[in-house]
Amino acid sequence: MSGSTSTILTESGTNELEIIEFHLVKELPNGSKKTCYYGINVAKVREVIQVPETTDYPNAQPHMVGVFSSRDILTPLVDLAGWLGVPTARDLEKKFVIVTDFNNMTNGFLIDSISRIHRISWNDVESPSQFLEAGEQDCVVAVVRKDGNLIMILDFEKIIADINPELSMEKYDVTVDRSVDLNQRMVTKRNAKTIMVVDDSAFIRSLIQDTLSSAGYNIISCKDGGEAHEKLMGLIEVAKEEGLPVSELIDGVVTDVEMPRMDGMHLVKRLRDSDAYATMPIVMFSSLMSEDNRAKALALGANDTITKPEIGKMVSMIDKYVFGKTN
Repeated sequence: MSGSTSTILTESGTNELEIIEFHLVKELPNGSKKTCYYGINVAKVREVIQVPETTDYPNAQPHMVGVFSSRDILTPLVDLAGWLGVPTARDLEKKFVIVTDFNNMTNGFLIDSISRIHRISWNDVESPSQFLEAGEQDCVVAVVRKDGNLIMILDFEKIIADINPELSMEKYDVTVDRSVDLNQRMVTKRNAKTIMVVDDSAFIRSLIQDTLSSAGYNIISCKDGGEAHEKLMGLIEVAKEEGLPVSELIDGVVTDVEMPRMDGMHLVKRLRDSDAYATMPIVMFSSLMSEDNRAKALALGANDTITKPEIGKMVSMIDKYVFGKTN
């Protein structure tokens, strides 16, 4: 599987994706070995290669093997097993590297073996909370059952943010962003508005929630598109019972693309097919927001898109669609 991978991502609203299955071979205390199964969205992968020659990088973060050149881009090589706390053999000649390209960053992740590509429906991708209580620090965003194995879909954004904290969205603080209107009049206006935040990464979801709530917005949080759709359909019933338009209960949605049960593209399609949410502001916030995927999102009815590192655009963009271009 060396070389470029497929570039198929979620087709417009079909609720499907492709994942690459890869393995880490855990060495147990008794000398035996156990294969651990992991997955990553094909759309995040540039290529899979043999381990390249690396150069040590001064004051490198823990679990960073070194740096190498990937298509003339200086690329950090991360010991994924080390970061995950999985003890594996140190023989680099038998390992591989998954080179990722998302969030406008290129990174390499050391793995033991590559398996195959699975094309699956997001309906078959389960939330990890069905297996364990995923806390803020959990690095598994979804689980896929295949051939009797549980394939763990990892939160690569969180891993990269942990290893390269200078590049993390955690550094953004809306309260010191002079481009955001934080005068009391505007904060009070936002206090009357509620935004739903939908992301399968607890790490990313918390960052978005903190950013919007610090600016004054009320937040409803959902861990995947399925939960978001259920809650939004429930709000329609509440609005009917109270004799109100649903716009009195919810003012906008910020949603990721990749999520268990129902992806963001399919969520947008379902909402736009509903009279209650035909015109509600929807912004898609994703690490995979290429020009092609932006075009798909807009065609399905999203108002706008943001690439995940650009969280600084979030409040102003929500203001634009909730209040209009002039506040």
